[in-house]
Formats: sequence, structure tokens, C-alpha cells
Amino acid sequence: MVGNLLLSSIAVYGALFGLNYALISLGFTLVFGVSRVLNLAYGALYMVTAYMVYLFAVEWRWEILLAALLAIGISVLVGAAVFLLFSRYAPDPMRFLLGTLLTALLLQYLFSYFFQGEVGLVIPGLAPTQSLLVLGVSVSPVFLLSALVSLALLALLWAWIEWRPYGRVIRAAAEDPETASLFGIHPARVYLVVVLVSSAIIGVAAVLLVPAGVVTPTMWVEPFVIAFVVAVVGGLGKYQWTLPAAFLISFSQMAVLYLTPYDISDIVAFVVAIAFIVLRPQGMGGGNHRGL
Repeated sequence: MVGNLLLSSIAVYGALFGLNYALISLGFTLVFGVSRVLNLAYGALYMVTAYMVYLFAVEWRWEILLAALLAIGISVLVGAAVFLLFSRYAPDPMRFLLGTLLTALLLQYLFSYFFQGEVGLVIPGLAPTQSLLVLGVSVSPVFLLSALVSLALLALLWAWIEWRPYGRVIRAAAEDPETASLFGIHPARVYLVVVLVSSAIIGVAAVLLVPAGVVTPTMWVEPFVIAFVVAVVGGLGKYQWTLPAAFLISFSQMAVLYLTPYDISDIVAFVVAIAFIVLRPQGMGGGNHRGL
């Protein structure tokens, strides 16, 4: 009985956390796959969304759905502004990386200042608070809802890029922007569209997942680390491998958490990522060519 419950816990939490990791990581991987730049301000959009939800829903007492939509919209605008600023004035990949990292730190200190350094702020969620039983395992509806949304967004994004006309434009701009421009495609515009989509995705992740925790100025670090590790394991830019990479990390963490006497699950993600960098630097997706 205990063994079955143990395996159920690993299976359920591994699947849920894997889907949530994929939701957090999808936008980061997509942007790199198309534009070939590492946007280190990506995780900060998670924080921006959370603080905006707190401002609108808690301090101003707006309806949570309206607050969530406005917060996501603001994060999309911030993400687009950061990308446009550095893609125009610091297009070199290293300068872009440093600029977006400094922007993330700037946003951290700005929110700390405007909210007077308060930590542990709580925002309302879109899911009920009462736990559910899945295969005998108690599960928070917050994680269940975000996992379902993650599946839906993964499917929609795949269909958009692989089957819709604009998806062919995205793939062309990602594969060979110079040749694409000869056919009337504007790679810079394509990159901006992808940034808008990715910013919305991380905003959705914040709206769904932050209610399970608290809002703090440094909360952007964890989602960025998750996004970066998943991107490395899946293959930088290979958005199709986001979910398998997220599952590999989440199931490894749950196995270590439940089968060893020490809670070193947070270390596992780094160990897996380093192993891939050393043994398979192209990631699970393989290939050395540019593009998605």
C-alpha cells in the first residue's frame, strides 16, 4: 500500500510539475529558437505580473479575472519594450544578455521600492483552494489548472507554428533571416510577435502559479532558473522538446524527493542540466542547425 502511494505520488507530482515547468519555460525557449538571443529579463515578467495582480486585485479590489488580464497585458508591454530597446541599441548577443539581466535586477529593485520592501504578499487565484485526490494523492487545484492550461498552450503553439501560414513565416525567419528578408519577410517584426506571445505565456504562468506561493521582489529568479534549465536540457530553441525536458527534470526531482532520505530535489535540475551540457550539448532535440 505504501509502495503504491509512493509511486502514485511520484507519477502525479512528476506529471503536474513537469507540465508547470513546461508552461514557465515555453516562452523562453521559443524566443531563443527564433531570435537566437537569451532574454534574461524573461523571469522578471513573472514578477511584474504577480505584483500587478496584487495591486489590482488586492489593493484596488478589482475582480480577479480583470486584474489578471490587465496584469498580463502590462507584462506583454514590458517584455516588448525591453526587447525593442536592446534589439535596437544593443543587438550584439552579449550586450543584449547583459542588458536584459540588468533590466531584471532593475525591475526587482523598483518593485521592492514601490512596495516598500514588503515580502510574503499573497494574491488570489483563479482555482478553488480545496485539494483534490488524483490516484490517491492530494493535489492543489492551482497546480492542476495550470497543468491543463500548459497542455492547451503547448498544443495551440505547436499547431500555430507547424500548421498556420504565419507559422511558416516564423520558421523561415528563425532558420535563415537573410533569405527570409529577400522574400518580403521582416525578421524583426517576427521576433517582436514571438516576444509578445512568450511574454503572454509567462504572464499566464504567473497568474496561475503565484497564488500557490507568495509575491516577493526576488521571485523572478526561480522561474528563470527553471526556464533556463529546461531550455538547456531540451535543446536551446527547440520548443517542441520543452515538455519532454520538463518531464525529465520533474520526474527526476520527484524520484529523488520520495526515494532518498534527503531533500536534494532542487539540486537534481542543475545536475541534469550540467550532464547535458557535458555529454549532449545539443540537448534532447539534437541538431546543430539554426532555427526551431
